Amino acid sequence: MATMTIKRGALLNWNSLLLAVAALAATTASFAADPVVEVIQDHPDGIYARGEVASFSVRLLDAEGNPHQATVAYTLSLDGTGQLGTGEVRAGAEPGIITGTLDEPGVIQCSASAELDGKRISGLGAAAFDPEQIVATTPDPDDFDEWWASQKALLATIPMAAKLEERAGPEGASRVYKVSLANVDGRRTYGWLALPDVEGPVPAVITFTAAGVGGAGHGTATSLAQQGFLSMHIIHHNFDVEIPAEEAAALKAGELATYYRDGADSRDTYYFRHVILGCVRAIDLLTSRPEWDGEHLVVTGSSQAGGLSLCLAGLDDRVTALAANVPALCDHTGLQHERTSGWPRLIPADDPFGPIAQTAPYFDAVNFARRFDGDAWVAVGLIDRTCCPTSVYGAYNALRGPKKLLVFPHMGHAVPSEYSTDRIPWIKQVCGME
Repeated sequence: MATMTIKRGALLNWNSLLLAVAALAATTASFAADPVVEVIQDHPDGIYARGEVASFSVRLLDAEGNPHQATVAYTLSLDGTGQLGTGEVRAGAEPGIITGTLDEPGVIQCSASAELDGKRISGLGAAAFDPEQIVATTPDPDDFDEWWASQKALLATIPMAAKLEERAGPEGASRVYKVSLANVDGRRTYGWLALPDVEGPVPAVITFTAAGVGGAGHGTATSLAQQGFLSMHIIHHNFDVEIPAEEAAALKAGELATYYRDGADSRDTYYFRHVILGCVRAIDLLTSRPEWDGEHLVVTGSSQAGGLSLCLAGLDDRVTALAANVPALCDHTGLQHERTSGWPRLIPADDPFGPIAQTAPYFDAVNFARRFDGDAWVAVGLIDRTCCPTSVYGAYNALRGPKKLLVFPHMGHAVPSEYSTDRIPWIKQVCGME
């Protein structure tokens, strides 16, 4: 079991931290629209060895970035689960200091709050201990491959029945099509296909969609076509990609309000079964195109789309690389082991070993990651409360091929600028374009 040591009111030389966090502090001070409780760990990268002591410095800053005298209450947890310690420290111009350590791989989350002008202000920090040794809790079902092979075989019996409607696209994308494709259970998969304005066969990239209920424009697809890729962007629901906003809002408030849990009592009825098979169907279309080079196919996306990228990479051997930012759908069974799970936290707390727990491993991105030996690019935020870093590391560590991890110690559930500046060059490199 993880152990925690806590020191209250300990002093740390603030000047020794100043250079490491100056840029972050300046950004906070310059752009803060609201007061914040600043929580900063003493390792700028947020990474520690087991048994090493992590020090969190905490300050209460007003909207202009000025520190205030305050009593800061804190809770230390194992990546948001349980309590490893609670207490209070005094902070002002000099920070209050909280320290802790873990004796096994994992993530300490430090949640802190203080009062300013009658309002409670909160902040969050984290420290990861030997995180690339975190092992996911999710079991690997004996018939995982057999069951998914049967589902793909079922899909293969259904004609693609592709419908392509050409639309005007931007410069650099020679043609753009609104697409729909036949899926299982009488459903269809909807999205956009964009062809690059270049000669010769090219690598393909398919972008999945983050969680939510709505359509999408062709900008994601065409932006990658402008980079020289055969590109597709799909949504995960059974409606037109150009659905009117008011119709999508009604579905979000009604029948699709909790789509991510719908039918989860059985692997044969769970919503993500046809979502994943719809992604396979999109790959069918891409790989049938004469513009595809027949060799390189990358899947990518953030959050739910990052989780789907892991799933498709492990499920479909046509996928050669994946790029997943803060991926969801990871380590569903964490709750059974007193750990947190990634979105959508599928298994209910009041029935952690019931029917849903039997379904969950068949749709856990970790089990798909265990089957992928291609190139992988993954980004994780250490203070992500939606797709917790423990779950992301569990999936990343299960990947068997060449892989790259970007760690953002002060990022929650977000899309970093590196998602564009680092991801696209990496995709071009693994596709042999650079």
